[in-house]
Amino acid sequence: MPNDPYAVLRALLRAEAVRDTPKPKPELRPAPDARQVQAPPPEEHGNN
Repeated sequence: MPNDPYAVLRALLRAEAVRDTPKPKPELRPAPDARQVQAPPPEEHGNN
C-alpha cells in the first residue's frame, strides 16, 4: 500500500486529464493507387 493516501486520487486525475486532452489530427496522406490496394486473383489449385 502506498504511503501517500492521495496517490490513487492523483493518478485518477492524471489519467482523466490525459484522456480529455485533444489528440492532434493525423496528417492526411494521398490514397495509394487502386492497383496497389487490390489483392491478386486467387490461384487455381486444380480442385474442380
